[in-house]
Amino acid sequence: MDRIREDNVKFKGIVFTAAVTALSLALAGSAAASPLGHTSKPAPQVTGVRLQSALLPASAFGGGFTVTQRLNSGKKLRSTRAWIRPSSLSCANFEMYIFVWGFGNTAGAVDSVDNPNPAFADYPSVVLGGDQAALQFKTAKAAASFYSQAYTRYKQCSAFTESVDNTQFELTNQSLTKTTINKHQAFQLIQYVDISSLPALNFYQNTAVVLAGTNVYTIDDVNGTNDPIPASLLSRFVNRVQALYKH
Repeated sequence: MDRIREDNVKFKGIVFTAAVTALSLALAGSAAASPLGHTSKPAPQVTGVRLQSALLPASAFGGGFTVTQRLNSGKKLRSTRAWIRPSSLSCANFEMYIFVWGFGNTAGAVDSVDNPNPAFADYPSVVLGGDQAALQFKTAKAAASFYSQAYTRYKQCSAFTESVDNTQFELTNQSLTKTTINKHQAFQLIQYVDISSLPALNFYQNTAVVLAGTNVYTIDDVNGTNDPIPASLLSRFVNRVQALYKH
């Protein structure tokens, strides 16, 4: 399992793996058989490379932001066989790393962005960095199952501690709220983050997850304010990716 770690401030990393556990685990919401006498048209699918082409530019997170890590599931569709699920991961592995495949999703892509010159003089109005990820499933049912499992895992992981590169992070849930984004199911999570390398400042990990069709979208940032991820940013993200399926 390869893990790419960020620096001591921007702590999310990327994991590219299809097997975190030794067992093959099937998603509870895998595709069901179609009713007799009825065949539905399969949902359109794109590769991880194509998904990545539709991710938001780094500037969407703020002026001067740059992409520090980028990964996708490749040029071919992945198997719908799930090797991992949110409940099988520790809180730290689930929340502090990003998996682009392995949940039974056929494709995935992620960008991590960084603010190379955070204006601490403007604190708390300062964003240190963020992530955006899109996971594509074969069916809307499978996507909804993963979305539900992710919500449950975030709720369960109400407080945990993790050390990365000699820096300790303590995350504590402040709120977990269900909402809608352009009529799509979504939830917003706000967590207080205690960063040992920045003891004098308070930061928050703000995360939004959207279920739209066969895809699950995630945007998060590390921010001096506990503001939810803007709905306009989430809508833009979803629309950019959904546009891939119109061609």
